[in-house]
Amino acid sequence: MPVEPTRHGALKRVLVRHEDVNSPLMFLNEVSVRPGEVIAAHQHEDMEEVFYFLEGEGTMQIEDETRPVTAGDRVIVPHRNLHVLQNTGNKHMRFLCFGVKVVQ
Repeated sequence: MPVEPTRHGALKRVLVRHEDVNSPLMFLNEVSVRPGEVIAAHQHEDMEEVFYFLEGEGTMQIEDETRPVTAGDRVIVPHRNLHVLQNTGNKHMRFLCFGVKVVQ
């Protein structure tokens, strides 16, 4: 599967697209973030995101709270929450990320 740039910085390999499934799953991506790189602040109006970190270390900011993240950590970002991810380590950070449409 090819690697492509994300809209917010970093590189991603799209594993599953919304069109591939008949469910609220919006995507499943494997993402690589270079040392010092930041995935810029953004939010999703109708989707939660789940991050599972495979390698590296960094910080995840959700709204006003910033927490360290490393391999083995899981972070859930509720819809409409502004979030930023930064690689603070000296090697690539890799994680799986999937988005789920909020059903109301």
